[in-house]
Amino acid sequence: MPPRYTFPGAPADLNMAGQQPVFLVENVTRLATQFKRLIFQGPELSVVSRHAMSHPSASGQYPPVDTVVRRQIRAEQLRMLFSHTAAATLVATAFAVLLAVYAAQHVDPQMVHLWLGLKIAAALPRIVQEQLFRTRKARPNRRWYNWAVMLILLDGVCWGLAGVMLLPPNNDLALTVIGASLMGVAAVATFTLHANWLANVAYCVPMVLPMAFHLLLRGDAFGLYGGTALLAFMAGLLIVARRAQRTVLELLWHRFLIDRIVSDKEAALDDAERQNLIKSQFVATMSHELRTPLHGILGLTRMLLDSVPDLGHRKQLGLVQRSGEHLLTIINHILDFSRIEAGHLSIDHRAFDLDALLEDVISLTGVSAENKGLILYDHIQLPKPCWVAGDGPKVRQVLLNLVGNAIKFTDKGRIEVRAQRRASDGIIVVQVVDSGIGIAPDDLQRIFDPYRQADAAVGNAVGGTGLGLTISREISRAMGGDITCSSRVGHGSTFEFTVLLPGVAAPASPEPPAVPAWEASRPMSFDDELPMRLRGHVLLAEDNEVNALIVETQLRRMGLTVEQVRDGQEAFERLTSPTARRPDLVLMDCQMPRMDGFEATRRLRQHESDQQLPRLPVVALTASAMAEDSERCLNAGMDAHLPKPFHDTQLTAVLAHHLRSTRSAIVM
Repeated sequence: MPPRYTFPGAPADLNMAGQQPVFLVENVTRLATQFKRLIFQGPELSVVSRHAMSHPSASGQYPPVDTVVRRQIRAEQLRMLFSHTAAATLVATAFAVLLAVYAAQHVDPQMVHLWLGLKIAAALPRIVQEQLFRTRKARPNRRWYNWAVMLILLDGVCWGLAGVMLLPPNNDLALTVIGASLMGVAAVATFTLHANWLANVAYCVPMVLPMAFHLLLRGDAFGLYGGTALLAFMAGLLIVARRAQRTVLELLWHRFLIDRIVSDKEAALDDAERQNLIKSQFVATMSHELRTPLHGILGLTRMLLDSVPDLGHRKQLGLVQRSGEHLLTIINHILDFSRIEAGHLSIDHRAFDLDALLEDVISLTGVSAENKGLILYDHIQLPKPCWVAGDGPKVRQVLLNLVGNAIKFTDKGRIEVRAQRRASDGIIVVQVVDSGIGIAPDDLQRIFDPYRQADAAVGNAVGGTGLGLTISREISRAMGGDITCSSRVGHGSTFEFTVLLPGVAAPASPEPPAVPAWEASRPMSFDDELPMRLRGHVLLAEDNEVNALIVETQLRRMGLTVEQVRDGQEAFERLTSPTARRPDLVLMDCQMPRMDGFEATRRLRQHESDQQLPRLPVVALTASAMAEDSERCLNAGMDAHLPKPFHDTQLTAVLAHHLRSTRSAIVM
């Protein structure tokens, strides 16, 4: 087991075995402060032996420095050591030449030449090593470091020889000049070698120590004073060098720790995004697989309700239908919440009549209120019509959820819906006031948390996923508003929905209102009068027999003729056949064998372009209900996207937009 390098006092989670360290940016300053208390046993970080690791301190922890960070610090120290080598060595050699010129006036020139030759011979390998390190872009390692320290030591020894070989025998002035020169070189070296204390020791000690001993051995007052001064100066330099290295190590540790934090956070973010993508794909896949059979269950149930005369059986079928509708609501809530968590909540900006939307919501929810014996009032202070720009389906979704909750949690009394435009800022304010059970003050905030309801017992009694208010608040905030709640236990609650919906002029030809997927759960039997009768020939591309039966029945009840194919390949061959009758509209399932609906539509558009044929309306029928699924359908050349399970009203609204109606007045 290799030795472990520690910063005493650092947090225990700095390098836990088997775990990736997780750091918070706010801890960096605290960790750097604790680093200042690091106890150096030499030029390296302090080493904890196996014995020490097996015998914990009073705190019970020996937090080690991360091995990678330690290696990075050493590598950076070596780079800093080499960064000044060439320039400093050249300057020092030039100064050695000047010193030799001065010394040649007082001692034997041959001795001076010998010393200068040794000094230059020691300096050249340092310069060569630095150039090799830089040009080869070598990876810092122990071998480079050891050779660098050895060459620095050799250079320091050559400087130290000047304190012996260049000293005149009876010239205190020259001796003082040489001593001062060595002290100056040592002082400059302390700055250039500040990143590594051992390099400072290897350079300065052999440089100063020989002359200091030479002076002390003279035995006179000048020698004692000069030798002591040199030793004191050397000790001061080493202390300064030690402190400089501590500062450098602290800054390097701080820097690499921050780099590690950034790297860890980026990796964590990438992993979170990858996991979120996997989750979104899973939710989308499960939604598709659940919606396909659910469309068959709801469609067949409605068909049976139309054909079964027995009241008891119709009641049982109604329970099946409501159970399927409840399951559809849960699926849609999960999809919406998944979009919100992934940050994919998109808001459209289209013109719609807010007053008509409010009246429609009150009409839809009024039936449920009447069934519970409640009175539903409305106080709408908006112009008629009230054309605004925004996401009408999402506003409708929020309002249905708020009014639906009010009905759900109110057993007797009244519910009032108020709406007005605030004069100060133009914000639309809708209040839903009920006389229900109320909400305790402690529960007011957590009712907006996912999967939470104000009271578990009540929540279990009335049912629900606990996602409705969460989704509604996120939608309102995405549209520049919010949802707030005030309540008194036993006296009811008031939910206030604010949304930014700027007024716009009425469009020349307004589009038929889109019916959201979640509204497919609104009950409607086949005995109900259809909004309109249509005429035309529809090609239905659907591989699921149950879904094909349901859609074909719906289309025939609207007055349309239907032709069915089972995959995209058959659909394309049928649409491009020169002898077959060209349909008025295509209902195209997206996921089919042999060729999917996307590819079939792309080939159809290419065929129309090549043959200069008029554009044939293609409506996507798919169990994929995500926003990106709708965008994918439009990008493939389809004209509309109808997610399963869809309701008669949804199908009618889409078909009426592309086919001719047999009524002059359409009541939706």
